[in-house]
Amino acid sequence: MAAMKAAGEFRVAQEVKRPYVLVLGLLAVITLIEVQIPSLPGWIGIAKPVVILLLVVSSVAKAMMVALYYMHLRYETRILKLLPVGPLVFVVLLAFIVVLR
Repeated sequence: MAAMKAAGEFRVAQEVKRPYVLVLGLLAVITLIEVQIPSLPGWIGIAKPVVILLLVVSSVAKAMMVALYYMHLRYETRILKLLPVGPLVFVVLLAFIVVLR
């Protein structure tokens, strides 16, 4: 009986850890892509504002994943999930202003 209970607890622990490991892998992949983005103008010839926009978008995606999974906002109420959206909109607007200048 104790062995079955221990096996069940181990299975639950694995299921709880699975999203964190997947998010970690996704964050690593996005980081590797982010490191290569500044060299895109030399390879493809895209404009500097597009490079900046790509870097901002990838950084926002990483920040959202960290906030949702590692800061546990995914499991919070709707109002607490929406609380960081206000400053995020402000940051995006400032980034667009910088890019357009």
